[in-house]
Amino acid sequence: MKRNFTLSVLQLFAAALLMVGCNGKTDNAKGENADSMMTFVSDTALYGTVGEGTTMHVLELKTDGGKTLSFEMNTDEESAVQGGVFAGDKVTLTFTENENGEKFIIRMVNLTSLLGKWTSLDRNFKIQEDGAVESEGTAETHPYTQWSMSNAQLILNADTFDVVSLGPDSMSLENDKGIFVYKRQK
Repeated sequence: MKRNFTLSVLQLFAAALLMVGCNGKTDNAKGENADSMMTFVSDTALYGTVGEGTTMHVLELKTDGGKTLSFEMNTDEESAVQGGVFAGDKVTLTFTENENGEKFIIRMVNLTSLLGKWTSLDRNFKIQEDGAVESEGTAETHPYTQWSMSNAQLILNADTFDVVSLGPDSMSLENDKGIFVYKRQK
């Protein structure tokens, strides 16, 4: 009996040492490198072309995947659709769906309208269709060299912007550093 008691005490002591030794740490795959890993946000936006069946309140989207979908456009919210809605233009959009299966645009950016030369006080660049950005300002310290879209937000190099407004002659972008206004060059 004394031997069993001693063995049980030793087992409890070993278990206590293991718990103290771990001190709430997780394994290496999940814990130690977690701070240095970047968070990946998946792109849930749809990409496609504005269809001929588009009306004042309904967008017909022919997706890059070959589907034709319809979305309700709320004309009361100016910021939902940026760059206009023209048949044949390439667009990206995020949406929500109600319980009846109706799809409503949250944010849409006309990619065709986004292309071209843009200038501001400190930047002068051209957004090209192939994802490249050609900077024309020699004084820029960190010129933009590439662009992409994710979740209907514009990514220039590593900076992510909401497209606040996109018209035929001006564009406003916003991120945590402020609002940036650009004029279209001819």
